[in-house]
Amino acid sequence: MNSKYKLLIVLVLLVFSTATYAQQEIEKMIQIRAAEKVSQMCDYIEFMANPENGNDVRNKYKGKAVRLFVANCEPYEDEGIRRKGVEMEITSTLRKKPRRRLMKDYFTGLMNMRYSKVQIKSSDIHDIQLSELRKIDDNTFVCTAVFVQVFIGYRDGRPIYSDRTKKSVKCYVYKEETIEGNEYIVKLGDTKALETQKLKL
Repeated sequence: MNSKYKLLIVLVLLVFSTATYAQQEIEKMIQIRAAEKVSQMCDYIEFMANPENGNDVRNKYKGKAVRLFVANCEPYEDEGIRRKGVEMEITSTLRKKPRRRLMKDYFTGLMNMRYSKVQIKSSDIHDIQLSELRKIDDNTFVCTAVFVQVFIGYRDGRPIYSDRTKKSVKCYVYKEETIEGNEYIVKLGDTKALETQKLKL
């Protein structure tokens, strides 16, 4: 094997490894953005659920939360299937089967719960687990984010209900070409309840 051929092989391997490293860095960046979106959703849910925050504040965060999701929670197409809107799966230790509600209806329900105080604590952003990206088409990818949420409802200053739910959120990643290069936009989709456990009060 002559030196020119060896050099060519080295250059090919170098280009390949550089491209692979760049792709891995892009995927890490996208996963970080997805985790940030899920963390924002959890923060907004916490604000909306607690009546101590007042209706003006809660409505403000409802508006922000809606914009985190695909089509702002309006009807959209998901891998060729027309959907009425993004959905949230709701669970309770008092019911055996989960219920599915449109996300906007879920937000409204949060603000109408009959608790005097609500505490919701979710996984820290660094504890949110992200799956690998799955390609849908040249400009669309999806991944799944898994997190844990603890809910405590109070009445007259006393906790009367609490649970711990493991949830997963479908995350859509849209690649958009800009003057400065590719931009990756993350929007959230359906949220599913994987497991719900009763907590001691």
